[in-house]
Amino acid sequence: MGQGSLTIGTTRSFARHLMPGLLSRFQERFPGVRVYLRVGSSQEITEGVLEYKYDLGIIGRIPFPSKLRIIPYSKEEFCLVTPPKHRFAGRKKVSVKELKNEPIIIRESGSGSRHAILSFLDAYDVTPSVLVEASSVEFIKEYIMKSRGVSLLYRPEVQLETNLGLLVSVDLEEGPILINTDIVFPDEVELSPSTRAFLSMIESKI
Repeated sequence: MGQGSLTIGTTRSFARHLMPGLLSRFQERFPGVRVYLRVGSSQEITEGVLEYKYDLGIIGRIPFPSKLRIIPYSKEEFCLVTPPKHRFAGRKKVSVKELKNEPIIIRESGSGSRHAILSFLDAYDVTPSVLVEASSVEFIKEYIMKSRGVSLLYRPEVQLETNLGLLVSVDLEEGPILINTDIVFPDEVELSPSTRAFLSMIESKI
């Protein structure tokens, strides 16, 4: 394939940690395709795909409309994050049940990680005591550093802070939280050559 363009919508976290490697592989194979990367919540990207603002979206799983086609892509790990002096910080593992009365900071409405985490907690009959809802992961990390609650965050997003001792990640006794990541695009619509090329790369795991 020669020239072309591809507009992809994704979340801020995935734009930082998931997309660079994926787009690098794509552009190595299709150097003539110009890629436009746009960010938003999973809900915003879903709506943008339906409105044809994006050729496709790569987002955390939420309840999707029937007008979208879905390709499961990966499972991304989230972890419990606490301040260094928190009572959980010195422990190897914490039970999900212990989060029942813990002030917790969660992502905003429309976030795929929010949907998955609340579903995960609900499976263990845990209704979180929500302290703050925020769209900014950077804000959430800074807030935790000030000993203002805990959160469940995408592990790559907190790798630097945990390495520096500014935050602590704690494993859950019930196992890791794995959040499904999906590729979404309009159903019953003829896809552009660039979109087909990208999906072909994904399906062939190149």
